[in-house]
Amino acid sequence: MKKIIFTLALLLTASQMCMAKECETSCCPAPYDLTSGFSRFVSTATGQNFIAEKVGESLVKKAIKKNIVSGKVSAKLDSYSTRDLKAGRFKSLEITGKDVDVEGIYISYFNAKTLCNFNYIAPSGDNNYIVKENIPIAFNTEITEDDLNKTMNSSDYKRLIDDINNIGGSLNIFQIISTSVKLKNGKMYYIVRYAMPFVRKSKEVVISSDINVENGKIVLANTNFVRNNSLMDIDKFSSILNYINPLDFSAKILENKDANFSIKNVKISDQKINIDGIITVLKDKE
Repeated sequence: MKKIIFTLALLLTASQMCMAKECETSCCPAPYDLTSGFSRFVSTATGQNFIAEKVGESLVKKAIKKNIVSGKVSAKLDSYSTRDLKAGRFKSLEITGKDVDVEGIYISYFNAKTLCNFNYIAPSGDNNYIVKENIPIAFNTEITEDDLNKTMNSSDYKRLIDDINNIGGSLNIFQIISTSVKLKNGKMYYIVRYAMPFVRKSKEVVISSDINVENGKIVLANTNFVRNNSLMDIDKFSSILNYINPLDFSAKILENKDANFSIKNVKISDQKINIDGIITVLKDKE
């Protein structure tokens, strides 16, 4: 259970992937190992299934909250029966989060929902579980300008800046002092303040950029200087910005050796960045 719960907890917000349309046909397994139709009827009629679903939702929320610093999380679980749910077989799981902080990565809103009507995570003893079938999950997130700027102040993100500064320092070129982001008119604006050797005052460069999806990842495109108080080359700065791209940095929380993910769409609207895609929790090898 830890694998799927941890992966879902990180869906805040994306390889070989099952896309939504493909999943409806080839990726979703037919239900199997289910209890009898009569048992499922009795479980529903007596209200036992409803109670089991609520207990399951509570456990999911509790597990997710262990992996986040702050934020509101809700879960909706749909099961076949009490016995099936206990055995790890369920119809669907949907998780929604608001104003979430995952160890320095901030997301205003996220929603994640399983795509198949049969999901199977079987108990294997010692409180461990085996993912019996691939579990495709659709997700969408909203990341605000404020979210990005708070993320860029995290210790992990600052380590990316340190990597750039180590290179710049070894070549005696420049040192990045601070970075921030503005979202306006469908574009992302990077404000980078930096220092150069033998120059007293720090300098500032502002770069506008579109954001696109290439091969399931977020990349910057059509970068241009809005304000440039130096002779810095735009191509060099574009390479730097793609390395420290806070959107890509935020998406990396989804990377997991037990799951494949792909971002499908990204769009800037009303000072928010909307991202959607699919992640597939991979079945364990027998």
